[in-house]
Amino acid sequence: MRCIGKGAESARMFCGIMNLPPPPTKFSKYNHILLQATRETCEHSMTEAVREAVDENDGKRDLAVAVDGSWQKRGFSSKNGLVTVTSVDTGKVIDVEVFSKHCICPNKTKHLQNSKRNFEGYSEDGDSKAFTSIVENKVYGDHCSVEKLECIGHVMKIMGTRLRRLKTKMRGQKRSDGMPLCGRNRLTEAEIDRLQAYYGLAIRRNLSSVKDMQQAIWAIFLHKLSTHENPQHGFCPSDTDTWCKFKKVELLVETYHHKNSLPVDVVEAMRPVFRELANPELLKKCLHGGTQNPNESVNNVIWSRVPKKTFVQLEVLSLGTYDAVSSFNMGNVSKLEILRKMCIEPGDYTVQAMECLDKQRLLRAKYSCLQKTKEVRKEKGLKRKKEEDELLKNANYLEYGAGMF
Repeated sequence: MRCIGKGAESARMFCGIMNLPPPPTKFSKYNHILLQATRETCEHSMTEAVREAVDENDGKRDLAVAVDGSWQKRGFSSKNGLVTVTSVDTGKVIDVEVFSKHCICPNKTKHLQNSKRNFEGYSEDGDSKAFTSIVENKVYGDHCSVEKLECIGHVMKIMGTRLRRLKTKMRGQKRSDGMPLCGRNRLTEAEIDRLQAYYGLAIRRNLSSVKDMQQAIWAIFLHKLSTHENPQHGFCPSDTDTWCKFKKVELLVETYHHKNSLPVDVVEAMRPVFRELANPELLKKCLHGGTQNPNESVNNVIWSRVPKKTFVQLEVLSLGTYDAVSSFNMGNVSKLEILRKMCIEPGDYTVQAMECLDKQRLLRAKYSCLQKTKEVRKEKGLKRKKEEDELLKNANYLEYGAGMF
């Protein structure tokens, strides 16, 4: 039941429908046995993940890792959380820590001996504070320096966030051409999504040089600023595989008519955002080319076993986390190892089912990584976004707000 994100009540329902004997009402003993087996399997999978990361790093134990915290509930009110550490080279989890602020000690006089609470503090990720604390406390010794890198996916999203913030800030204000910043053929949500995607590509395609990254980012800005009377494509790539249609037409000795340019006032309003996000110090932290996607993926696997809508205690949270990490690193066949550690030999159907699930997962992952699949996914996303923008523009309804009715 925990593997599919359900608990005791679901187990009783399942047994009842299948005409099976009900599960035991007091199963703390079984929980403890299962937790111990799951923890051992999880630790073994992380040990193997460390070995793989060291081998991938030519035997060096100075590993690049991605650290991410996640809480069960939003709004700084969650009592349960966890931190995952994944290898940048392999993407596998090499460490995990589970936290809980919940305490139900019946005997307050023996609170310290019986309490399962292992964390006190605010329920927030605090990535910057965590890095600062590691540096100040020198947790790895005086002779080991720790450098903070940036997730390319997160940096890319900053572009969209800053442009949306600019759009909100200047709402109702008119530019020098007498028009607002947003609107048709101006800074729309679809245009922001495109600029965010272009910014991410400018970083990903130039991982060898910060200077090349800067040039590619400013090429986006100048490309949008270009008009038929004043083309500014000097920074756009000029090879035969260029994304710039002006350069493509130029190679064919033809005339290009600018269709998708933004008004000068709109582009100039975005200049401070581009200047800030083309900062060499920021781009230097993106040269590694990695993301925190593995952390986000393992968090998703964990919260599928311990749903965010249902509060659980530390033991159940740990059980779901260890099972999720084992599956993430080793696949569903890790469940066979958990059963064996409890002296339960898996049956033929169990082995076949787990192997089949892993095979299907690998096939889906391989298919989703194909370039053609990515392009189809991207086109669908842009089409859906465009349709949403059209619906919002043509919608004739009252917005909901506190105190409006």
